[in-house]
Amino acid sequence: MAVDFSTVADRIFDQLKGFGYQIAIFDAGGKQTQNAKEGRRFYSMDQKFTVELSEKENVIKIKFGESTDKNKLKELQRTIKGGIAKKYLIGVDVMPYSGTDIELKHAESMVSESLGPSMGSVKTSYQQTEGAKLIIRHNKPVNEEVRGSRSRNISALFIENAQGERFKYPHTHLAGARIMTQHVAEGGTPYDEVGQKIIGLSEERTQLMRVTQYIRSNGLQEQAGDIGSVVQMRLSEIKQILGRYNAESLMNDVHESDDTDVASLKERLTKNVFDESIGEMLPKLNGYMKSYQSKLQAESAMAELKQEVEESAHIYFSEMPDVDMSEMIVYESPTINTTELINMVLPVLEDESVKQKLTAVATHVQEGLLDPALVDNITRSIVGKAALVEKVSDILDTNKFFESAISKFSIREILK
Repeated sequence: MAVDFSTVADRIFDQLKGFGYQIAIFDAGGKQTQNAKEGRRFYSMDQKFTVELSEKENVIKIKFGESTDKNKLKELQRTIKGGIAKKYLIGVDVMPYSGTDIELKHAESMVSESLGPSMGSVKTSYQQTEGAKLIIRHNKPVNEEVRGSRSRNISALFIENAQGERFKYPHTHLAGARIMTQHVAEGGTPYDEVGQKIIGLSEERTQLMRVTQYIRSNGLQEQAGDIGSVVQMRLSEIKQILGRYNAESLMNDVHESDDTDVASLKERLTKNVFDESIGEMLPKLNGYMKSYQSKLQAESAMAELKQEVEESAHIYFSEMPDVDMSEMIVYESPTINTTELINMVLPVLEDESVKQKLTAVATHVQEGLLDPALVDNITRSIVGKAALVEKVSDILDTNKFFESAISKFSIREILK
């Protein structure tokens, strides 16, 4: 069923007023309105934060300033997630606004959609949005008749903010520069935490592509084994992260380097003599490999649990867990929701094999290696096959009674 965003907007406004905030409403075109149903951006004049409803991305974006009461905002976030977002199946993103306060003039011009189309001269292309501009310098003339020509032959990238200040993006990585432009349009800078994370991902991409080229040019595909696959997986992750501006997703992307026992990794990447130009990547590659192995173990544990549940006619419990109650409680994240559901099930689960597998899966969820929604579904499937132990024993006792009674008669007497 299609989402009625006018109703959603009205509900958001009611929630904000319920918290006692003084609200200014802006429609999709950025104009102030008194009609809450037309609202697509709501600005708290007293607490300096915005709540934006993006129809294109199907998400509610909450952006807060330096002086915003974070505890009260957290309570609002929880209320929106548990009510509006859950009912209408809309995502919720929460992100800081560049360490400064959001003023009314910022709320009027904050970007809600992606960058506009690329246009310009034969040597320079531009992509514009309210609050920032991306400038693309080309080392070959742009041919307008060739599709995608303004995305190729890039010699330099610049981001310009609303005040005319220009910053050179340190990598010729168009996706990274586009996300940085959106970050600047949102009030961020290349030097804040999110800006540095964007630049770091572009740098990481460059290093990974160098490793891929090194493996290919030295004919090390077979010797390197799954290293090449893991590098490609990480490149895909980076592409996905930089495919849409989301400050929270950017900052949640964490991969730890591991400099222990890199000798075997180095050996797998050596043909005759090891190329030290990729030496600095070894700890990071080692971290990827260990993360990859952990993910494989998690997926294997999930597959084993799923198979056992599917093949079980009944799964025995000492008493029925009240899983319906868990649906009425909304925690800070899906991971906590799923963990709490599992904690309701495990104490009353009598099937030791299923219990061990579910415990292992729960650990992988907490480590961020499994999708909480999938684990939530399998946990509810376990409850769906629940059989109480005392009822099972009653059935067995009844069978024994009939067996005992029948044994007193001969076959001839039974057949009479």
